[in-house]
Amino acid sequence: MNTFKTILYMGTLHGFFTYYFPGRLAWLAGQPMDVGMFRFIAFPIWVVGTLIILRCSMDIVHKGNGTPAHLDPPKALIVEGLYRHVRNPIYLGALLVQIGYIVWSGSGLLIAYLMFFIAAFHLLIVLFEEPVLQKKFGQEYEVYRRNVPRWLPWFK
Repeated sequence: MNTFKTILYMGTLHGFFTYYFPGRLAWLAGQPMDVGMFRFIAFPIWVVGTLIILRCSMDIVHKGNGTPAHLDPPKALIVEGLYRHVRNPIYLGALLVQIGYIVWSGSGLLIAYLMFFIAAFHLLIVLFEEPVLQKKFGQEYEVYRRNVPRWLPWFK
């Protein structure tokens, strides 16, 4: 059941805000800046971002016994896989997808959308997710928070 709920949640929320809406913005903006062959770098960026989102969603279902949805969060703190390098890898994957759209289109409108995306994610994490995780997992989360960065991964 968690797999189905995750597909539904990620398909609607990330499907819209990470893929559909920026794709529409890119289409509406046209190609304001000719980036030439450089635009094809967007494909591996999209693939990496999408694989991060998929991998971490599966980790939440299988290792965390929950979903990425805020109303049905994981029951266990996940500190392995990509979560051992960065606390918010799904959001990082989504940001990579946004960067792919910018590379593809060269659109200043998508740069503005990326800035909004970063600010919205940051506020959601700091004001909602981290306090909930701290309350739910206590000292275990505090140790994790001290040892793993929020945004930019450390690879030891």
